[in-house]
Amino acid sequence: MRGTLKSRLAAVGAMILAATVARAQQQGTDQSAQPTQATQPNQPAQPSQPIPAYHSPFASAANNGDEAYDPQRLNPDTTALTGIQDLSLGVPATTHSYWLPHLDFTSTVDSNPLAGQGQSGLTSFTSLFGGIDLHRNSGNSQLTLDYVGGASFSNDGSVSNGIVQGLNFSDRLAYRRYVISFFEQFMYAPQTTLGAGGIPGGPTLPGVGTGGIGNGYLPGQSILTARGQRLTNFSGGELDYLLNSRSSLTFVGGYNLLDSLDDNQLNYGNVIFSAGYNFQLSRANTIGLSYQFSSFNYSNVDQSIKNNVIAVSYGRRITGKLAFQAAGGPDITFIKMPITTTPGSTGTTGGTPGSSTQVYGYFNTSLQYSLQRTSMTATYNHGVSGGSGVLAGSVADSVTGGVNRQVSRTFSVGWSVGYSRNRGLAINGTTTSNQTYDYWFTGVNVSHPMGRTLNIFLNYQLQYQNTNLALCTGTVACGTGTSVTRNQVTFGLGWHKLPIPF
Repeated sequence: MRGTLKSRLAAVGAMILAATVARAQQQGTDQSAQPTQATQPNQPAQPSQPIPAYHSPFASAANNGDEAYDPQRLNPDTTALTGIQDLSLGVPATTHSYWLPHLDFTSTVDSNPLAGQGQSGLTSFTSLFGGIDLHRNSGNSQLTLDYVGGASFSNDGSVSNGIVQGLNFSDRLAYRRYVISFFEQFMYAPQTTLGAGGIPGGPTLPGVGTGGIGNGYLPGQSILTARGQRLTNFSGGELDYLLNSRSSLTFVGGYNLLDSLDDNQLNYGNVIFSAGYNFQLSRANTIGLSYQFSSFNYSNVDQSIKNNVIAVSYGRRITGKLAFQAAGGPDITFIKMPITTTPGSTGTTGGTPGSSTQVYGYFNTSLQYSLQRTSMTATYNHGVSGGSGVLAGSVADSVTGGVNRQVSRTFSVGWSVGYSRNRGLAINGTTTSNQTYDYWFTGVNVSHPMGRTLNIFLNYQLQYQNTNLALCTGTVACGTGTSVTRNQVTFGLGWHKLPIPF
């Protein structure tokens, strides 16, 4: 629980610090000055735009509507290529401050909520969530806060109820030659597995995912595990310093953790530091060079992993149409042995205590592409990860993709698909089993707004996982099989008030 306490203290501290600095800065600094482009003092101000409409965090990405991809309503994205956030299609062209409340009701039928450990047959969940979205622009500060909280209730006594508390916070303080940014992403939920967004236990907060915090900074959850309360958190800060009109330096510090409160899994915390150089080749193209250090430390096993990644990056942005980035390079990993691959175990596995140095490859890429009524996303990541609470470190591959189509003004359809592979770190001189998990998911979402404040949606998702050993991913006894299949059908109704300016 020490990791949990640190996370909560870090979350509170980051928000208090960001809010204090934002209120203190009331100077008339040019808000358009960004670390990746020169200030244009004679450039006319952007015209005031209407407040963007709210979209339910449970609805398909297709429910964003045309306005989210209309270049006339977006300003160019000036995110640093080597920074915390992924590149995006642009930022809303509005200077308004506003907030809005929302409520979401969902009902889900789940064929296998325990993921193969004690099959209970069909189980239904009823969930109720409420939240608030807040956007505040003041002087040189751009603050965003999205919160959702609620609970899901099971009709099966062998499957526990769940609580959800989620927070996504960011504050960007822009000055003439530098930008300081603070980030906080917190999620306490029954399930946070890859692809779980849009179902009870895995709500997707606005701003999380594509165009949000990059994969290298979030705690990994790419192995399907049994339902149980989990805490994931990232707290970090970024400094971008403009060297000239084309180049900038980026410095990042942060901490993330994965804590399985109900399961005897491999909880860990990860300290991250990175430094990068960005160079703008042209209006649309940017290259970068970065170094990132991360240190995984597990709270219930004698194991630590230190990664040193040197990466070359390339990014291309066309406002409202395209956001693409790719980074790759060597990952020099220092591992403290013994390796432990049994969740919750302590001590050695028969190997001699010591250390090992391994060299792996690192690759990370993401793509967003938008047409008039269709949007597409794709990501691929390869590198050393924390093991998703199941393995004491793994070499992980994950690929996700999605297509969203606005069929009509009030009807949209989305399709998502993903695959991940986690292979336990194999170190010479130990008895590591080199266990491997292969996980697939795919889903379809249909969304239909009713008026300006209501939205209904229907979601189906299929999840499948197999492994080369018996499934051991929770507090119950290990299963006898090596694969698990899960089907989920969710119906949802969302209400939101129209944005309230302040």
